[in-house]
Amino acid sequence: MKHTVNLPDIGEGVVEGEVIQWLKKVGDPVAQDEPVVIVMTDKATVELPAPYPGTIAKHYFKESEIAIKDKPLYDIELLGDVKPVEVKKAEENPEKNSKEPKVSFKQQDKSQKLAIPAVRKKAEELGIDLEIVAGTGKDGRITFDDLKNFKSATAETLTDPLLDHPLHLSDDEEKPLVGIRSLMAKKMTESKAHIPHFSFFEQLDASRLVQLKNKYSQEALKVDVHVTYMPFILKALSMTLSKFPEVNSSYDSLQNKLILHKPHNIGIAISSPLGLIVPVMKKVQDMTLNEIIMAYEDLKIRAGSNKLIPGEMKESTITVTNFGVFGAGVEFATPIINYPEVAILGVARIQKEPAVKDDKVVIRDTLHLSWSFDHRVIDGDMAASFSHHLATLLQNPASLL
Repeated sequence: MKHTVNLPDIGEGVVEGEVIQWLKKVGDPVAQDEPVVIVMTDKATVELPAPYPGTIAKHYFKESEIAIKDKPLYDIELLGDVKPVEVKKAEENPEKNSKEPKVSFKQQDKSQKLAIPAVRKKAEELGIDLEIVAGTGKDGRITFDDLKNFKSATAETLTDPLLDHPLHLSDDEEKPLVGIRSLMAKKMTESKAHIPHFSFFEQLDASRLVQLKNKYSQEALKVDVHVTYMPFILKALSMTLSKFPEVNSSYDSLQNKLILHKPHNIGIAISSPLGLIVPVMKKVQDMTLNEIIMAYEDLKIRAGSNKLIPGEMKESTITVTNFGVFGAGVEFATPIINYPEVAILGVARIQKEPAVKDDKVVIRDTLHLSWSFDHRVIDGDMAASFSHHLATLLQNPASLL
């Protein structure tokens, strides 16, 4: 007996999702609650488990294609006498259901126009009602070109780098950007299009920070917790945001006002099996250093196994990215702001470098900080003061305790 699994309601108004990876191929056995497919929406990336045990009989979508909520996603050939609730209900009323044709996944609710999340977001930014736009894509899906044509018809021009025509040579190969990488391309384009970036760099003596971190590491290993420098940086950043609330904000360009955020919701760029993701540690201002260490460890573990829930991937107010994972020798970078935030911090690996102290050259553990700021909100003076305050806290980390 076959059972058709539909794309479930993932929540928060999500009506479609991109199929990122099939964890089970056609013909593979699957146990109940075993992950079958990874789907990414504009809210989160989730693993969808099998509702019943059996064998995967059919995929309705290829990887990188868009699945629709409540429409078929895959079929399972059920084991033995397993009878899902949906099938059992149909058997109880065979007169109504025996000759009723199976609904094709290509059919759709006419009241809901099809469009990928990036197109929906762009339409929202442009004030376009998708219900009045004619879609020319597959199954009537609305594309970026449809938005462009619609704006042209109303005597307005849509300029978007995503609509540019790239160079094609005869022996080129094409590699689609899917999932996290596709979303990152759109988010970074959006950020650079809206925010006038400027960069600020600083270096600091991290000798005391290294000593404090090593002390914490020895104690934490007793309870199987791996301590990194990130929790100390998060604590110092939160303390600095309390002194400079403008940096923990969003800029409303339409009404020309600054929205100051009370919670310090810090996004942390973390490598995952699906690519670079940015889970968010909420309300860091209310957490002690020990609480941040434990919360960050938990966040890393679940990010590495795709166990984050949708709410942990949104509502960040500032972001930290650690390019120190690429090794020694990398000192500075120019990270792109996570729109609509107004600042992002890039952190290098702590490494030994020569420094001058009391007119003598000495070797010190040195940490390089790379900032990108929104110049509409933060000027050079505020950027320097903000960065110097953070550096002072990290150079004297006893204040973090």
